[in-house]
Amino acid sequence: MELNTIKSMERIARNDSSVISLGQGIPSLNLDNGLQQAAISAMKGGLADRYSDPQGIVELRQAITEHTQTEGLSYSKDEVLITVGAIEAINIAIVDALASGRRRVIVPTPTYSAYFSLVTQSGGIVDEVQLDETHDWKLSTEHVEQLISNDTAAILICNPNNPTGTVYDQQTLDGLAEIAQRAGIPLIIDEVYRHILFDGDFYSPAENTTYKDTIIRIMSFSKDFNMTGWRAGYIQAAANTIARLTVVHDNLVNCTPVISQYVALAALGESERIYKTNYDIYSRRRNEMARWLDSMGSGVSYVMPRAGYFFFPHFVAEPHSKEFAHRLAEQGVVTIPGSSFGKGGEGHLRLCFGRSQEAVDAGMQRLVRYYATK
Repeated sequence: MELNTIKSMERIARNDSSVISLGQGIPSLNLDNGLQQAAISAMKGGLADRYSDPQGIVELRQAITEHTQTEGLSYSKDEVLITVGAIEAINIAIVDALASGRRRVIVPTPTYSAYFSLVTQSGGIVDEVQLDETHDWKLSTEHVEQLISNDTAAILICNPNNPTGTVYDQQTLDGLAEIAQRAGIPLIIDEVYRHILFDGDFYSPAENTTYKDTIIRIMSFSKDFNMTGWRAGYIQAAANTIARLTVVHDNLVNCTPVISQYVALAALGESERIYKTNYDIYSRRRNEMARWLDSMGSGVSYVMPRAGYFFFPHFVAEPHSKEFAHRLAEQGVVTIPGSSFGKGGEGHLRLCFGRSQEAVDAGMQRLVRYYATK
């Protein structure tokens, strides 16, 4: 196995300070002062020195329950599992799905690149369904249903989508949930960018209790609260599903770092203020990156991201995105090749505007300058 493309590209910038990264989705903002104080208080109070229950501290699970109730979800504290970020949550959901003996996981692409290796390293097989870029990266539920077989273990989606920044509509999401329910398989939904929403409304099929036994909902504190290094996320699912997933989680990590759980608890108490701050900053950076892309002419096209902090432009003259990304790195700007997000991503680059405004401007200037010479 090889290191994930996102991480290997980011290493180029980590190892050379002259290189600007628009690669890995690392927010430029630091941890809020109030959350820093929560970490210090937990440490000084001796709260973080010992294992927690594998499922997570009760106070955090209860706070998640109350927070998500305001968003239309009905999960109790016993239907929450605290994980080591979203990546561990996805991992254990896949392990659990493949424990059924079925091997195939349906994944709409382009999508978050780690999904592929998470499935294959657990002995699974990815069945890709390509999204339709000409219709704002629309997902065809009919194409998903055509792939369902007796060997299908799960459907795995990212909504809002990373890397495209698009958001699936209610009809599509309910359609997926119904397909999964009929097939007796889980619909694993990664919703980590749902609070970085610029346009329209957000709907989760987890709001519909009809699908509670079908859906495994995954969230993270990383992007919402600038906590990528703290490694805290969670799963919401039916209690019997959480019981199974907790066993896998316990075997992997015992428990999520306890100090991170207390910081996450404090974060929920400041959520609306921090969401608003992030929205204001990322909205400006989104508009700025769009202006840079618009300046590149008709050879570059993109769908304006409705959520998250990535653009996923198509470069007509660059059909081989990995080669293109490496040439750009030689020019001093790191991007992520679209091919790493599945077959549907070739010919594209993922560009992160979650980085600082200075990095966005300087990185895009290098990209625009190089592309103009072609």
